[in-house]
Amino acid sequence: MATIMPAGIIFAIVLMVSPAFSLDCATQKFSQNRSFRNCSDLPALSAVFHWTYNSSSSSLSVAFTAAPAASDGWVSWAINPTAAAMAGAQALVAFKESGALVVKPFVLNNYSSIVQTNLSYPVGKTSAEEVAGVMTLFATFQLPEKITKFYHIWQVGAAVDAGRPAKHEFKAENLNAKGTLDLVAGDGGVAGSPGGAPSESPGPSSSQNIAPSPHKNGDSGIRKGRISYYFLLFIGSFLVFYF
Repeated sequence: MATIMPAGIIFAIVLMVSPAFSLDCATQKFSQNRSFRNCSDLPALSAVFHWTYNSSSSSLSVAFTAAPAASDGWVSWAINPTAAAMAGAQALVAFKESGALVVKPFVLNNYSSIVQTNLSYPVGKTSAEEVAGVMTLFATFQLPEKITKFYHIWQVGAAVDAGRPAKHEFKAENLNAKGTLDLVAGDGGVAGSPGGAPSESPGPSSSQNIAPSPHKNGDSGIRKGRISYYFLLFIGSFLVFYF
């Protein structure tokens, strides 16, 4: 005789893989109705990067989203004006301090020295939020005039020690969390292919025509997420009537 599995269990199974919990450029929503002109599903650490560049004021507003390596860990997004590496990076790091999310600036002089200090680029409007264990940091940078292409680095870690991010893992995914951000082309870059950055804008006419970026690597991920979601809905229905 068929038995009916409790609906709560089925919904829990479905929600575990629901697309709503698999953030990407197409599905992510922010509080306070914040929106950005461009977005890239970054190729490492399941991170998502939104940004808007204002060429007339050389300001860059960003939202970086990733899951820390542990619940008490940290996430970081950084500009590196010289290389696609952590050494020399101008970083913003989001983590919990006394139970509240904070965003603090750090400069990585080398791989063994991280200093909390003001960045080379003025930065303001910093904040952070956390949803379902995933952190997003927000900030607005004031960039040097005509600099529209540079290296960017992102990272996650598992712990914070005395207000400083502890070392992250050195797995392939961590080491590949780097690329080139082209503000004019609207391209978040590909890990391991940073060639040519930084550079100046090709001219005022190009800077004024910043097209929204296609959702890099996003479409296939969305389709796969939806297929998995509906497949599990089908399995859930089957379990209700036949398990």
